[in-house]
Amino acid sequence: MSYVWQLLLWSVQLLLWLPWLLQPGAVFNSAPWWTAALGAAGSMAAVVWLLPLAYRSVLWRRRKSARPSREVQLERRRIAEALHDDVGSQLVQLISLTGLGTDPAIRSNAEQCLLDLRLIVDSMDSRNEPLGVLLARFRHRLQPVLDHRGMNLHWDVWDPEMSGDAGSLPCGAMAEEIMAVVKEAVSNVLQHTDALELWITLAADEQWKSASNVSDASFVHARLSIEDAGPVRPADGRQIPGVASAGMGWVNMRRRALVMGAKLSISARPGGGTSVTLNW
Repeated sequence: MSYVWQLLLWSVQLLLWLPWLLQPGAVFNSAPWWTAALGAAGSMAAVVWLLPLAYRSVLWRRRKSARPSREVQLERRRIAEALHDDVGSQLVQLISLTGLGTDPAIRSNAEQCLLDLRLIVDSMDSRNEPLGVLLARFRHRLQPVLDHRGMNLHWDVWDPEMSGDAGSLPCGAMAEEIMAVVKEAVSNVLQHTDALELWITLAADEQWKSASNVSDASFVHARLSIEDAGPVRPADGRQIPGVASAGMGWVNMRRRALVMGAKLSISARPGGGTSVTLNW
């Protein structure tokens, strides 16, 4: 914004020189008149030179804002509509063409691609929405895939605004980071296990609920867990992270948790399966 301030200063200086040139008693070609004329000309040149620089500076500052500009929002919506109408429709046709004689893995992968595509479209069209809304939309997209695979979804999501409790769930960038962890964890279940049970649970942190100043909290501290009870497919050989062979999915989840300042734990679930827990 330094160009903007310089533009304002030179504009003020130009306004100060103009009365010397336009005053009724000014003597043309006198030394004071020429001084005022040169000063006004220099100020005018500086203003003309700084105008485009100040304009670009204002645009750049707006681009650096956390809120995307109207042009960026329109472009995101255009891309989202193109993905949904073109790529999405082709995937739906591909899934409908996979009959009983087709390898189940082909249909499963096509369904996974369609789910990922719809989630990408939803994320591009989101507008700084709270975590509760993003989770509800995710469930809407996930449920048909689980129904087709015969998986039971145990959904227990707590929303303080719906239950009348103080505080609110994260929104904006933090909510999107949390959803990225949820999507990656569920994707691992769908791709690498034969689970028939899936639990997604969001609950308030007990220490936060017992705090004396809970009513002053801007957003709640909570615990989000994704658990499955299915065995890992032998061909996949998925391992619990913490070893050198951990995949990029686990690494990305840990990186996102670190960015949020949250705690991520991934462990074997008692009785079989995997448990992914995110605390913030």
